[in-house]
Amino acid sequence: MDMELGVNIDHVATLRQARGTTYPDPADA
Repeated sequence: MDMELGVNIDHVATLRQARGTTYPDPADA
């Protein structure tokens, strides 16, 4: 569970960097 959550957070952070935005990812809402 913790591992999956960590991977999800890392994925969201990667998407934010790729977009170059500071808006939260839809999956984060």
